[in-house]
Amino acid sequence: MKKNIRHLIQISLILVLGQVQAQDPNFSMFYNVPTYYNPAMTAINNGLTVRSNYRNLWTPIVSKLNTYSAACEIEAVNKIGFGLLLSSDLAGEGLLRTNKATASYMYRPIEGENLLLQFGLSGSYVNKFIDWDRLVFSDQLDEVHGQVRPSAFLSPNYNTVSYADFNAGVALRFNIRPGRTGRIYRKMNGTAGLAFHHLNEPQDAFLGEGASLLPIKTVAHSGFNILLQQSILSTAMIYEHQGRFQTFSAGFNVAYSTLFGGVWFRKGSSLRKTQFDSVILTGGANLKLSDKSKMRVSYSFDLTVSRLHTASIGSHEVSLIFFFDDKVLFRKYREQKKIKDRYKCPEGFDGY
Repeated sequence: MKKNIRHLIQISLILVLGQVQAQDPNFSMFYNVPTYYNPAMTAINNGLTVRSNYRNLWTPIVSKLNTYSAACEIEAVNKIGFGLLLSSDLAGEGLLRTNKATASYMYRPIEGENLLLQFGLSGSYVNKFIDWDRLVFSDQLDEVHGQVRPSAFLSPNYNTVSYADFNAGVALRFNIRPGRTGRIYRKMNGTAGLAFHHLNEPQDAFLGEGASLLPIKTVAHSGFNILLQQSILSTAMIYEHQGRFQTFSAGFNVAYSTLFGGVWFRKGSSLRKTQFDSVILTGGANLKLSDKSKMRVSYSFDLTVSRLHTASIGSHEVSLIFFFDDKVLFRKYREQKKIKDRYKCPEGFDGY
C-alpha cells in the first residue's frame, strides 16, 4: 500500500509540472515566520530577530514532504529595516526541490509610541530542480507485479527552472492601553497586515507555456497580544487566496511564566463548510538570555481531521527564534531624538 501511495505522489507531480495551479507551502505556526507571509513585517519588532523553521508534512507517507526556512531581520536608522529569508521545499522523495532566497526592505512612515505603519517590498530568486530519472509513470505499473514496464515519457534535456519573484505588503501595529475602569488586561498590542505575492506572475513549471504562470497570492492577517495579570493571551488569524486555493487559520496561545501552549485550526479549499481540516496543538518555551535578548522554542502537531486523516494522520513543525532587542544596523548614524521602545507583552508572541 505504501508503495502505491509513493507512485501516486510521483505521478501527481507530473500533473503539477505541466500545469501549475499549486499553492505555496504553508506553516502551521505562521506567526513564527512573519516575513514569509508579508514583507512589511520585516523588523517590526525591536532590534535583530533570527528565525529557523522545519515542517514535516504527513509523516506516515513514505515520500519526503518537508519545508525548511531560515530568516533574519534587523532595524536600521531612518525608519528602515532589512531582511533575508532562505527556504527549501522537498516533495516526492526529494524528486522535486524548490530553493528560494528572498531579500526584503521595509520603510516605516509612521513611528510613534503607540502606532507603527510599515510598507515592505521583497524580491526572490527561485530555483526548482526535478530528477526525471526517478519519476514513475502510470504506463510503467502493472496491477499485479508493480513497476515492470518502460515508460513512453521522453524527459526534457533540462532539469532546472529559475526565475525572479516579487512581493509587496503593508503592516500596522498599535498599542491599546487599558482604560481607567474595568481593567481586564494590563497591556495589549495588535497587528494587522495585507500582502500580495508573485506580483510578476512568473512561469513556475518545467513543461507548458502560459498556463504555468504562478498566480498572485493575497494574504491578510491580524493578531493580538494581551498581557493579563499572571499570563499572556496571544491570538491571530491568517487568510490566503491563490488561484483556486484558499486557506484560513486561527487560534490562540496562552503563556505562563516561561511556558506556553495553544490550539489552532485550519480550513482549506471551501471556506463555506463549517468543518476544519486540521486541529493544531502547539507548545514551547520563552527563555531569557539577557536583559535585551531571549530565545523561543516552539513545536506544533497538526492533527488531520478531514477525510485525509487515515493516510496522513498529521504533521510536525519546529521553530527556534532568537530576539536581540538592542541590535540596530548603522547605530552610529542613529538620530539623536529617540522614540521610546514600543511596549509589548514581555516574553510574549511579538511576531503577530
